[in-house]
Amino acid sequence: MSDDFSLTDAVSGQSQAPTQQSGGQSWPGAPWEGQNPAAGQQYPGYPGAPGGQQYPGFPGAPGGQQYPGFPGAPGGQQYPGFPGAPGGQQYPGYPGAPGAPSSGPSAPGQQLPGPGQQFPGFPGPGQQFPGAPTPGVTPSAPGYPAPTGPVRVPYNIALPAGVVPRLLVTIQGSVNPNAKRFNFDFKKGHDIAFHFNPRFDERPWVIVRNSMIGPKWGDEERAQAKFPFNTGQPFTIKVLCEPDQYTVKVNNEDICKYRHRVRELNQIKDLSVSGDITLSDISFAIV
Repeated sequence: MSDDFSLTDAVSGQSQAPTQQSGGQSWPGAPWEGQNPAAGQQYPGYPGAPGGQQYPGFPGAPGGQQYPGFPGAPGGQQYPGFPGAPGGQQYPGYPGAPGAPSSGPSAPGQQLPGPGQQFPGFPGPGQQFPGAPTPGVTPSAPGYPAPTGPVRVPYNIALPAGVVPRLLVTIQGSVNPNAKRFNFDFKKGHDIAFHFNPRFDERPWVIVRNSMIGPKWGDEERAQAKFPFNTGQPFTIKVLCEPDQYTVKVNNEDICKYRHRVRELNQIKDLSVSGDITLSDISFAIV
């Protein structure tokens, strides 16, 4: 009969329905509505899709910028005044900024000192820091008198710290035109630890060195490399006190050495100068 049901037809009809349903559906708005995407196609803007963009300004998108002022964006600046930005300055007075000094930053509205100027409070040309030695003047050693300037002879000066190793005593003056003798003496109380005595009234002229301990003079020392003084002429005597001796220079020439006979150096607390000279200065320094 024509209405007979066929098991084969039923099975066949059920297998075809899903196929037709699958081929005719897609997600809304798909360009291929009614069919699945073809091979090699994606949804709009999918990464890697031909001509696709991810979102406006995505890195690498044609003409895209990441965000305003992103580094490398055409015409972009990072932030106002960022280094390298067209016309940009880093901060007021930054080196290289228009009108700024090349040697370093300064406070807003100020520049570094120009040629011949100094920072506030900095010593200007020919000036020194407070307490700095004046050019041409020997600084006083701690515990010793300051440079004296011109004084009259005989002259006595106290050495409160005594004689210490590396003490340099500088005596400046000039020999009087008709001089006979002059001397300087380092003293310990009434004893004379070192007596230095140039004599113009002996022939040949000679410098006698000696010590007087108690009421008695010791043996004189007279040998010398040369006699460095002239009547009517200026001189500079430098006496360097060393642990075992005094070393004497006159006008920067070595003259003699004198070994200590009074060894209690810290008790040698006076220096006297006398004789036929004009004394212009005595100064002390530790060298």
